[in-house]
Amino acid sequence: MVDSGLWPSHWITRQTQAEVQPAPTPDTLTLMFIGDVMSHMPQVEAARLQDGTYDYAPCYRFLAPYIASADLCIANMEVPLAGAPYTGYPQFSCPDQMMSQLFDAGVDVFLTSNNHTCDKGAKGIRRTIQVMDSLGIPHTGTWLDSTDYFQRNPLFIDKKGIRIAVLNYTYGTNGIPTPKPYIVNLLDSANIFNDIALARATEADFIVAMPHWGIEYARHQNKEQEGYARYMYECGADMVVGGHPHVVQPITLENKNEYGVAQRVTAYSLGNFVSNQRKRYTDGGIIVKCEIVRDTNGTVRVTDYEYLPYWVYKGYCQGKYQYHIVPARHATENCGWYGIHGADSVALNLFYKDTKDLIDNVPESSFDFTSLTR
Repeated sequence: MVDSGLWPSHWITRQTQAEVQPAPTPDTLTLMFIGDVMSHMPQVEAARLQDGTYDYAPCYRFLAPYIASADLCIANMEVPLAGAPYTGYPQFSCPDQMMSQLFDAGVDVFLTSNNHTCDKGAKGIRRTIQVMDSLGIPHTGTWLDSTDYFQRNPLFIDKKGIRIAVLNYTYGTNGIPTPKPYIVNLLDSANIFNDIALARATEADFIVAMPHWGIEYARHQNKEQEGYARYMYECGADMVVGGHPHVVQPITLENKNEYGVAQRVTAYSLGNFVSNQRKRYTDGGIIVKCEIVRDTNGTVRVTDYEYLPYWVYKGYCQGKYQYHIVPARHATENCGWYGIHGADSVALNLFYKDTKDLIDNVPESSFDFTSLTR
């Protein structure tokens, strides 16, 4: 609850009505975080049109209204845009449209530091940065050289009177050395300390640290993740949101205020946003959304949060498989409308139950998807 800012009653008696000014309206901003954007070759083939171009818009369209509801949406782009020929696991290169059409769907910022950053060497790092720059898309995690690094790190986003600093780190690059002069931001205590100190020194109101960390397919965070999160908060971060395990991990809520709202919201892993992984726990993920407010005293704090579980539907249509990211609760209640039947319906319901069982301390989004059209 925000302070009403009303004058004390004994002041009112000493002032004219004209002198009593209403309290300033606090700045309010909604932040949204999206998990691992993967590009396996079956996804590339599903998006390829007869003329050789690529269309990913159908994949994103069911969640686009929700994504667009945020003031600032950040996604982890876990594959380089190295150009053709396109490749999947273990060394990725995906069509530019996978990223640009997700930007069109409402994502505002992309993270580029992850274990697949160096999959295609210098070309992959350079071209990913150049493509995003050419489209005017903010990004962070990798840089062309030290000059680029010092000019663009941390990434600052100014929205509705609030200055957000976005920091991105990776535990490693699958053993592939970072080619010189390029820079990949590594998950290191010195990097974290320096980045957060610089963000504070340059008047960041709210700092979000987004590490690529943890053990793949582990459904709970490990001690190393907890240690890094604790250190990030000690250095001055305001929120920590992680990726890499390709499954959803818990959200922890700490430092609750007098209204019961946590001031530290840590999401250890959001899971896959989209991929061809179909095993239990990997076939979906969550979006985390939070509201931050600048109080009348100038402090920016978290005032609300929620999560949206979603599932990746891989359905056969028009001679090939198509991918659609669907809101899990709405889809379980309207399987027929989405065309989800049989074993797919079982998998959807299992994913939704698994996720609800894991995350029982954060409200699920009540966003109304009933207006969706096919």
